[in-house]
Formats: sequence, structure tokens, C-alpha cells
Amino acid sequence: MGRSCRVRDVELRRLEYFLVLARVLHFGRAAEELHISQPGLSQQIKVLEHELGTPLIHRGARAITLTAAGEVLREYGERVLDEARLCVERVRAAAERPAGSLRVAYTRSGADLNMHELVERFRVRHPAVRLSLTAAWTSRNLELLEAGEVDVAFVRSTVRHRAVESLVVAVEELVIAMPDDHPLAARERLTPADVVEEPVVHWPREQGPGYHDEIRRQIWGDRPQRVALEQPDAEHILREVANRVGIAVLDEHRARRFCPPGVCVRRFADPAPTTTLVVAWGRHAARAPVDRFVELCREHVDDGRPNR
Repeated sequence: MGRSCRVRDVELRRLEYFLVLARVLHFGRAAEELHISQPGLSQQIKVLEHELGTPLIHRGARAITLTAAGEVLREYGERVLDEARLCVERVRAAAERPAGSLRVAYTRSGADLNMHELVERFRVRHPAVRLSLTAAWTSRNLELLEAGEVDVAFVRSTVRHRAVESLVVAVEELVIAMPDDHPLAARERLTPADVVEEPVVHWPREQGPGYHDEIRRQIWGDRPQRVALEQPDAEHILREVANRVGIAVLDEHRARRFCPPGVCVRRFADPAPTTTLVVAWGRHAARAPVDRFVELCREHVDDGRPNR
């Protein structure tokens, strides 16, 4: 019986040499076609026969022929080389084409946080991934995520949905915006008890129920809010504060960014209430770009950078 042979014992180079020889049945012509010396080809065929543990050719005085084992190797060897060539072609094609796509939804209320920084870091790290970016409110972003229209979504507050996973990527303080001639404006720090009776300008809860409820829980608790007016975004809310319609409780970045003349921003006393920016993705998402983006976000958190 021949000795045991492992697949890795047979080099594709020697298999290619044999297949050329099996086609032309002449050492000289095969060596010329392969651009190697005839003695070198003969030696490589002997090594292949040794690896397989059986003769592959009959070496006659005037011609060579294939043994039964050689005939089998010619038949199956062609298939092996074809598969190897196809494998190489597909690997090279994969390296040249974009490595998938990632659809990201920003939340409009987080423009001053690290959403864009994270996406830019991902773009630099994975330049072959096509990025598609959109922006909406938290509730709409979750709808897009659950409908499979985006791959990851930035949202406000913790996501409580069985099909969605999430990770907090930023934490910021809540602050109070009020007319600069308001009696409370003379104080540098305030407590929730100082403002719970004040008329408040807020945004509609349906735009971001979790974010809305998070603010209400921390400031008003079980007490009712005196909602004087609802406006769709921070800029319009702060204009109404300037018009003395009421106070507003907002995340600090937006409050200071859109603060118009006649409005002042005051912080809460420690422990200050906070809000979060969260990245969310489908629990069963199996696409590599999603995994890589979540991995990058986890690195960001592990580096101690969620707090702004």
C-alpha cells in the first residue's frame, strides 16, 4: 500500500507542472511551455509521485504515457486548479470592490455631540464601505431601523425594544434656559424644585418619547408639567423663551448653541440631571459593516470618551 498523503503535501505548482506534461506527453515541450529546465521538470514530477505514493507516468524510451493514477490526477487535477484560480479571482475582486455599505441615521438633536466624529473615524478606518447618511428625530430613526431602512441609528435615551440593541456613546448635562430678566436668572445653579412650577416650552413627545420622558422624570418626577407651548426643535423653543412664554430644559450643547439674545442658560446643582446619545442597531444584524461600526463605538466608550 502507498503511504498516507495529506492534501497540503501536494503543491499546486507541481500539480500544474504535471497537468502540462499530461497534456503534451513530452518533457522537453512541457519544460519549454513552463519556462523551466527539463531536468527540473523531471525532478518536480518525481517529487509529486513521492508525495502521492504512486507512479503517475510510464517513462518509455521514445514516449511517456500516464498510469491509471496519472489519468485520475489529470481529470481531478484540472478541477482543483480551476477552483484555485476562481478562488484567487474572487479574493482579488473582493479586495478591489467596496466592502459593503452602511446606512446611518443621525438624530437632529445630537448635532453637537460625537455622531459625526464616530462616522468620520469609521470612514477613515474602512474606506471601502459606502456610507449613506440621513437625519431625523429619534422616533423616526427607530422606525427606519425597525423597518430595515437604515443599519444603525443615533437616538436619544435608552432603547427598549426586543429587536434592537443599543450603546450609550455620549452623556451631557441638562440645563435651564430662561429669559435673562427672570427672577431665577440671578442664581448660578438651580434645583428641579426651583423650576417645576414654571411654565415650560417643550417639543412634542411623539418626536422622541424616551428623551421627553427622561427629562420629565428627572425634573418633574410625578408632578405635572405646565406646558405653555410646544415647538418642534431647540431653535424655536429658545425663541419662545426669549418671548417670555416660559422656560425650557434642554441638553447643554443645543441650549448654548441656539441661545438667542435675551435668554440665559443656567446649570442644575449637583448631581445634575443628564441625557444620553445612543447608537442603536438591529439585534440580529449580521452585516460586517454594522459589526465594525459597533466595534468602533465600543472602543470610543472604552477610551472613556462618552462624557462630553
